[in-house]
Amino acid sequence: MKKNYLSFLHQHLGFFLFLIMLLIGLLTFDSYGISWDESVSRTNGVISATYAFSDDNRLLTWKDRDYGVAFEIPLVVLEKTFNLTDSRSIYLMRHLVTHLFFLLSCFYLFLLIDYLYKNKLLATVGFFLLILNPAIYAHSFFNTKDIPFLSMFIICFYYFVKAFDKKTLLSFIKLGLCAGLLINIRIMGILIVLAALLILILDIFKAQEKQKQLKLLIVFVITTFLTLYISWPFLWNNPLNNFAYAFENMSNFRWESSVLFNGELIKATDLSWNYIPTWFTITTPIVYLVLGTFGFLLLLFHFFKTPSAFLENSIQRTNLIFLGFFVAPLVAVILFHSVLYDGWRQMYFIYPSFILLAIYGLSHLFRKNNKTFIVSLGFLIITFMFTSIYMIRNFPLQGVYFNEAFSFSSPEYLRKNYEMDYWGVSYKQSLEYILKVDSSTSIDIAVENDPGIYNLHILPPSERKRIKIVPRENATYFITNYRWHPQDYSEYADFKFYSFLVGNNTVSEIFKFK
Repeated sequence: MKKNYLSFLHQHLGFFLFLIMLLIGLLTFDSYGISWDESVSRTNGVISATYAFSDDNRLLTWKDRDYGVAFEIPLVVLEKTFNLTDSRSIYLMRHLVTHLFFLLSCFYLFLLIDYLYKNKLLATVGFFLLILNPAIYAHSFFNTKDIPFLSMFIICFYYFVKAFDKKTLLSFIKLGLCAGLLINIRIMGILIVLAALLILILDIFKAQEKQKQLKLLIVFVITTFLTLYISWPFLWNNPLNNFAYAFENMSNFRWESSVLFNGELIKATDLSWNYIPTWFTITTPIVYLVLGTFGFLLLLFHFFKTPSAFLENSIQRTNLIFLGFFVAPLVAVILFHSVLYDGWRQMYFIYPSFILLAIYGLSHLFRKNNKTFIVSLGFLIITFMFTSIYMIRNFPLQGVYFNEAFSFSSPEYLRKNYEMDYWGVSYKQSLEYILKVDSSTSIDIAVENDPGIYNLHILPPSERKRIKIVPRENATYFITNYRWHPQDYSEYADFKFYSFLVGNNTVSEIFKFK
């Protein structure tokens, strides 16, 4: 009986891991605040949905009409289906669904690694490398832009591998459906289409049954772009021109504000090439970085040693593709000097490729039966433990994470040198704290920036009514998340009331004037 139970558990391990994380998500999803862009993202979905399902043509002149809505429209449909009218219910639903989609992608990552290596230990490691990234995990609740894109990329990876392994029409239809939705979420998803087309063309030249390979290519292209067209209302009235317009705007994004980087406020259009590499390095646990880098270098070594092995449809070629999905976007944003901001959240989608490179390195050590594998696994388990402790201790602000190299920096060093709570989700905790300690029926509060207002909408209606947002000179309380103001508020030094800290850095602060 015990043996059968363990066999069942082993067979369905990925699903059990999914269920455990689902339970944790259900218990905690209502703790996260509203991010800076959430209201705009929801509005984009509403406008596209009303265009799709009614005679409302606002989309045609809407300033953000070029934003993909493959994830936003389903959220609007759920909102209407369940008749959610209060803002708290709407945003809690959005947070829960966004997190569920992320957990689904974690399950797909497990399935992908198990499919490639037939090894559930490696699949479990990959699962936790994704789940136990503090910034990405926190964003999986309130970021309906970058996290759905990352999640859909993983799902595309899974169907990509299966399509080229099975070479059936159905497998390429599935890949095309996922690829079309991926491009809709963010146009950078075109990379997976280009990769698939490149390999299909190479396979056509090599194959004896060229007609079959050509048929797979045609089915994939038609499915991809038909899915993209159907799921993106912006394309309906002028598909080619509107897609070109969206692609051009993606290449030269319209954001000219400043970001805090290496202690300087720099315009997003003037950032140096090392912005993303630096953010990736300082906000990813060090052991993860070491393993991913090892897998990266090992794969390059194997490629240059026997390049012919990478031409066939094999696990080697698959991993070379993953390496390309990690490197190509980084090279592209550096060469084209793309507008980037808010840390590396816009590049979160490269992280699954990095995980897969780490798994490649670990699988090599595992096959060699090397003691180094045991040591590496030991370091990973210790890192998972300490990362989990960090995430629990700093919940729900664990997204403000910097790795061990910065953990013991001087007090407020990080706050004064790098963006921390750039999306303002900590305003929820600050507002809740004031409501808890102040029993007044009307409380005058000033906020540093817009998320302070947005986070009112996720509070219970009875509590929301007690807060009145006023100019700073009329306020009893003032809340800041230090965005664009990394220095101390020295003029308010005597009015400090409460601080929310992550480590020895202030994420959000409340000042009481009266």
